[in-house]
Amino acid sequence: MTENKKAVIYMMLASLIFSSMNLIVKQLDDIPVAQIVFMRSIVMLIMVAAIVKKQKIKPFGSHKKLLIFRGLFGSLGIAFFFYTLHTMPLASAVVVHYLTPLITVLISVLITKVPIAPLRWLFFLLCLVGIYIIEDFDDRVEVVPLVVGVLGTIAASAAYNVISVLKKSEHHFVIMLYFPMVTVPLVLLYIFISGDWVWTTPLNWLLLCIIGLCTYFAQYFLTRAYQIGEVSQVSIVSYLGIIYALFFGYYIWDEWYSSIVILGLGLVLLGVVGNLFYKGNRA
Repeated sequence: MTENKKAVIYMMLASLIFSSMNLIVKQLDDIPVAQIVFMRSIVMLIMVAAIVKKQKIKPFGSHKKLLIFRGLFGSLGIAFFFYTLHTMPLASAVVVHYLTPLITVLISVLITKVPIAPLRWLFFLLCLVGIYIIEDFDDRVEVVPLVVGVLGTIAASAAYNVISVLKKSEHHFVIMLYFPMVTVPLVLLYIFISGDWVWTTPLNWLLLCIIGLCTYFAQYFLTRAYQIGEVSQVSIVSYLGIIYALFFGYYIWDEWYSSIVILGLGLVLLGVVGNLFYKGNRA
């Protein structure tokens, strides 16, 4: 088996595991989002910290401020995404989340001042039109969750831009470690102030821990895929997550979509994928 085929398989596994995690998060709609984020982060923290200690990696890195910003932006991104999973149809929440690559490019352009090619502006426009259609023609999608979802993608995109700066100077496990290391105290403070915590069933506690495990293994397979495969071929496989979301949403929660809403979802997907594979000037 060639390295590229292995990479495609790794990405398929990563996409499936992420989709499974999204299903669990949506299923736990009686659990506060802050509690889900905390449990996900504490499991990740334990696992990554154990690896860092075993491999004798310096845990705090050399660019602490940027690493903290990566953790902060990542925390906001995942919290807002989990909120949309609780408040929007599954496929709509996932499609909004997949705006991240597009917004990552836009943020990078704003920082570097590199001009965007006209065709790229068309891709941005397609996404905006698609989001407008989803919000306007799907009664289940309200304005506030949609705005929160877009803010979540902006936060996640900011985190990815910080990672792009750090990836050559910091060990990847150090970058991973700062995510839960920043998230845990922030979410604990929020839970203490808001009281958003419930003592639930043993099964739900198990599912909360599985969310953390899913995150770790999905990140592992995703990283391996990008390490050994062609980015252009591997990236497109990640969008299987939208197909999974449509399938699971329909068969588990009976989430149907009108033709016009499917058009909106398609426009968003077209804009993101078009931007991802456009060969013109890149930031």
